[in-house]
Amino acid sequence: MTFELLSPTIQKKIWDLEWRQFTPIQEAAIPVLLEKRHCLLMAGTASGKTEAAFLPILSALEKAGQTGEGLNGLKVLYLSPLRALINDQFERIERLTDTLDIPLLKWHSDVSRSKKMTWLDNPRGILQITPESLESLLVNHTEKVPRLFQGVEFIILDELHAFLESDRGLHVQSLLHRMRRYLLQTPVMVGLSATIGSPEVAQRYLYADDPDGVAVLNPGDEKRQIFLQADYFGKENTTLPQALVRDIYDLTRSKKTILFCNSRGQVEELTHKLNETGKQLSGALYTKRYYPHHSSIDKGEREWIEEQMRTTAQPLTVVSTNTLELGIDIGSLDLVVQLDATSSVSSLKQRLGRSGRRAGTDSYLMMYATEEEDLVQAVAVTELLFDKWIEPPEPRTAVYDLLFHQLLALCTERQGVFRDELLEEIAANPTFAELESTRVRELLQWMLEEDWLEVVEGRCIPGIQGERLVRSRDFYSVFQTPVLYKVMHGTRLVGTIEASPLVMAGETVLLGGATWEITEIDEKRGMVYVIPAFDGKRPLWLSGGRQVHPQIAEQIYAVYTGNEEYDYLSPRAWHRLQEARLLAKRQGFEAGVCVLQEGARALTLYDFAGTRRQNALATLLRGWLREQGLGLVIKQSTFSITLEGGEIPKGFAKKLVTFLVEVLTRHTELKYLMMGRSAEPEGGPASKFAAYLPMNFQRWIEDEIERDVEGLRVWVQAQKWKAVRVGGR
Repeated sequence: MTFELLSPTIQKKIWDLEWRQFTPIQEAAIPVLLEKRHCLLMAGTASGKTEAAFLPILSALEKAGQTGEGLNGLKVLYLSPLRALINDQFERIERLTDTLDIPLLKWHSDVSRSKKMTWLDNPRGILQITPESLESLLVNHTEKVPRLFQGVEFIILDELHAFLESDRGLHVQSLLHRMRRYLLQTPVMVGLSATIGSPEVAQRYLYADDPDGVAVLNPGDEKRQIFLQADYFGKENTTLPQALVRDIYDLTRSKKTILFCNSRGQVEELTHKLNETGKQLSGALYTKRYYPHHSSIDKGEREWIEEQMRTTAQPLTVVSTNTLELGIDIGSLDLVVQLDATSSVSSLKQRLGRSGRRAGTDSYLMMYATEEEDLVQAVAVTELLFDKWIEPPEPRTAVYDLLFHQLLALCTERQGVFRDELLEEIAANPTFAELESTRVRELLQWMLEEDWLEVVEGRCIPGIQGERLVRSRDFYSVFQTPVLYKVMHGTRLVGTIEASPLVMAGETVLLGGATWEITEIDEKRGMVYVIPAFDGKRPLWLSGGRQVHPQIAEQIYAVYTGNEEYDYLSPRAWHRLQEARLLAKRQGFEAGVCVLQEGARALTLYDFAGTRRQNALATLLRGWLREQGLGLVIKQSTFSITLEGGEIPKGFAKKLVTFLVEVLTRHTELKYLMMGRSAEPEGGPASKFAAYLPMNFQRWIEDEIERDVEGLRVWVQAQKWKAVRVGGR
């Protein structure tokens, strides 16, 4: 029996907490972790993954006499992508450790320096930390690092998929490799996630020396039904229609709900309209029920909203971006609502898992689409979810930007490293395993020549430029953060907004569920001063684009060209889908072919290839058009590329296809890729530290992030082409 495997104190703790049974992931994980085996714990939101990891780990520490006065040093390192998640998990872990006398410390920018320094003088127990704070610790406390990490026995990576899907994961991988030199033993690696598309990638990430030695535990969620419906309300002049707002209001007014949106602007607009609808219907009796939650809302406001969701028994809805997609506890919900399609299956699975958290309860998801494209994408993503497909992680390999960052960090941490030793260290680091050694040497030499590094007594240390960068507050994170203004109403911090030429006095901004007029901008202090606005002017907000995975793009095309019926579509949504399918048929869409629509002044290729493949295709075509001497320009949309701006010669579609097949099947070096790129990286450097690098390195990074040439080769070779003439030709 699993319960009997645990230590006496942990058994008593379970009795005190009145647990009646373990969840499936806890049943699976406890015996494996008690054997101190590396493992990946895969289970849905609210399945008890945190306890599945900590119950056996705490039992192992107790059985080894490593509690109370017998506990020496740091034993468990817990890495999380979010400070908010650390704060949330701190309380859960503390409930398990309070009778074991195992110290628990959270380390991030909100924790006082004095508390951190006191613990650092006598490190013990469990440390919860973000990657950025771990980097800071390694760089700024070099004399204490060896003693700090020598006794670590367990390393836990929470929300592992969030690391695998981003540059932060590569950063973490490099940090863990740098820690190896201080460890007296190989720690047990534990990954926690609700959504991993390729477990084998996670296994290699957790323990590259022996990926097959990482146990994959995926017992499946306890049986529950999923109730899902999708509806359609078309936008009115780019704004959300009142009929949609009223439908959402009627659905959520008596429930506890998370309403997910895909942008901060959408969150603010919908929150405002829902509360205005409530006021119109209830008058003075209305109490605010809808609250926004996104990264630009003041942290204190976000934490208050989370606490309200956890504790109140009253109907309440939080309107959120992906800030509530990960495992922050907001209690049990009646319903999850998604406005417009998610950009990934992983995201939909995470959001769906937010409901049905109580044992024996089901999951309820209501999806709304406001544009045809979103309706079709919502169906495609839902069908892939039902097929149990999730985007596989695709870590970058041309990570010269991260190498630049880590060379500076490593030379600071070690207080100087001999050049040959530095090269050996980089070659052994799995993060940089696929970099060409000649390019690594070229980058290192450039850093020495440009004073990012210098050699003193044979050792590489940061030069003047490098020292300045390492000591900046922005050094520890590898992700880009926009310049932000603080938005102030009197002395109250409302939140933040991205600095932009569009932010000016007289403009209005939606923030915190209210509309504000900008009265003054203090550029020097980074402050925007506002007053409540009532003029009804459409508020300012900035939103970015979205990337589409090739598998999702292909599924979207299959929805357009198929005849399947989907029982989760409302009659209104089903009718709109049928209209979309009829229009697609008129445009020549049919299963298994790629359509080129050829007119007198424009040629449109409906690729449905995915964002990165399409970017590569567009770049190749720009180079080819330049060589052809045609005055045509390229315009991209999510699923098509249009050549326009001049006369389209007859038979041009066939010529274009011949070019693509020829260049992508017979040529390994694509001169057209070089010809089709702008003089500078489009939209600026492709990553945070790429901006510091020579242009050739910036190009290699940009190409990998923005363009999938090899994927395009595969796509082109698989296509059957169909040219359709329009405009009477």
